[in-house]
Amino acid sequence: MATFDFCIIGCGKQGRVIGNRLIDRGHRVSCIDISEENLNLFKGTGYKLSIDDEKISEILRDSKVVINALPSKFGIKGLSKIIEAGKNAVDITFVEEDATFYDHHAKEKDIGIVIDAGIAPGLSNMCVGYAKANIGFLKDVRVYVGGIPKEPMPPLNLVVHFNPEDLLAEYERPVRIVKNWQVEFVPPLYGIEEVKFNDKTYEAFYTDGLRSLTRKRWAKNMFEKTVRYKGHAEWIKSTDKEELLKILKEYAKKDIEDMMLFRVVTEGTEKTLTFELVDYYDAERKETAMSRTTGYTALSVAELMLEGKVSQKGIIPPEDIGKDENLFNSIKNRLLEFGISLTFASE
Repeated sequence: MATFDFCIIGCGKQGRVIGNRLIDRGHRVSCIDISEENLNLFKGTGYKLSIDDEKISEILRDSKVVINALPSKFGIKGLSKIIEAGKNAVDITFVEEDATFYDHHAKEKDIGIVIDAGIAPGLSNMCVGYAKANIGFLKDVRVYVGGIPKEPMPPLNLVVHFNPEDLLAEYERPVRIVKNWQVEFVPPLYGIEEVKFNDKTYEAFYTDGLRSLTRKRWAKNMFEKTVRYKGHAEWIKSTDKEELLKILKEYAKKDIEDMMLFRVVTEGTEKTLTFELVDYYDAERKETAMSRTTGYTALSVAELMLEGKVSQKGIIPPEDIGKDENLFNSIKNRLLEFGISLTFASE
């Protein structure tokens, strides 16, 4: 019998928020990380191990559900360990590789792994799945999402929530959008438009966040854009790569109070569903809005897996979770328990 309800691989900004809150909710949780500093911030049982350590498979087998929260460059290694151990899992590593390659391996082990289960990709895909199930034909899907400081902090005006190299890759990676049912590649940091949240105007530009949605092509036109303070994209484009990485690493060390701005517009021929979420830094728990919205989405999915409510096997994209109205509403309600309010309106 498994000793732990959950094992988290990676005890960084996302992993420990998930782990500590799961413990608060009465679960037995372990965590694996190479950094003793990270493990010291975790309230449960910690294992100081490299992802290549053979002991990891044994630790995973001693848990019911695994949450993969490694940096993206190690994500596939974590995924391989999970499949080897034969455990249901939730993955928020956002790997560049195609995780669906492992679908048949997961099915052979009779396990389900929900990939990209964060805020965007993740909750954004779930909203699209819910809209597809309720509207049917989708003409346009527009995703706007950004974790930014509550107040501008020049020159970057940004909170670095993830590994700086991973964030830099987001700004460099060609962006997949869907136009007239076809996948097209456009440059990142382009397609700039103004968007409003709470009567304030920001800018939004293309980033590669549709992920698995580009495979399904559930809408005639689809894109994701990242929300930032105005002028951010041009500043990034005009800054030398080495200098930019240096600044990103400096910002990664800062404790910045942030906010999460999130909107998904799903438009059919006769009906439009608009999903919206605005969340803020939790000063009491010292949790960023990004870690809250990413982590607690993953946590909600992981709890549903523990409860046996996610029955699909193989590699499961988040939009498949959203298509199930009961699962979608359960995630929405669990997020509300953490003070995260996802609203949606029909037009």
